[in-house]
Amino acid sequence: MVLEFNLESQLVDSFIDTYQALENQIVVKELNIRHGNIDVVGIQNVNLPFSTEQIRVLSKPSSALVFSYLKNKQQLTKKNIQKNIGLSNTSLEGTLAELLKVGLIEKINGNFLRKEKFEFPKTVITGYEAKLTNFNKAFYQAKNNRPYVDYSYLVFPESIANRILLKNISLLIENDIGLIAVSKDKSRRLIKAQKNESMKNHIRLLNLAKSLTCIDSSKNQVFV
Repeated sequence: MVLEFNLESQLVDSFIDTYQALENQIVVKELNIRHGNIDVVGIQNVNLPFSTEQIRVLSKPSSALVFSYLKNKQQLTKKNIQKNIGLSNTSLEGTLAELLKVGLIEKINGNFLRKEKFEFPKTVITGYEAKLTNFNKAFYQAKNNRPYVDYSYLVFPESIANRILLKNISLLIENDIGLIAVSKDKSRRLIKAQKNESMKNHIRLLNLAKSLTCIDSSKNQVFV
């Protein structure tokens, strides 16, 4: 069997160049939004109304968690925050101090709330796991991606993707995972992923902040 690509990086580059669904999105390679990187992440509407330094702070899991839990107007005690988000006292104190320092939250009479009114943006985050041949590894990773993205896809060379479609279509559909076939001049969606309706706000905020941090400091981003 002759594969369309010799290297996984070639597959990824061809996919980004030819997959029309990535148009008008920010595309980041190797984005670390779970315990390990996702090969390609595409995000629609990635804008956040924060400074570069504030976004850097929100790219930390504990900061995104605390900021998401706080309210725009209602003041919350430190005890209430700790009880409901599960951080240790030391971790929570450090996180609150950093959020205060960059002006994301404020402290009034010993209680905390967001400094600026913030509404979570209507974003769509799609994760793509690309492999030349290893279906089992790709499926495991795509399934693990599900809590962190709105849609999760497998990306394979066209000849391999067609075989996967015949052999594993039921497995992919049962797990809401999509499948994309890539050749050197086009990419085709063979199975449509189903939306994850339960992504938590702090995960969405963390993903957006991390993607913007990557765009600011890395060469691993692609603007499509």
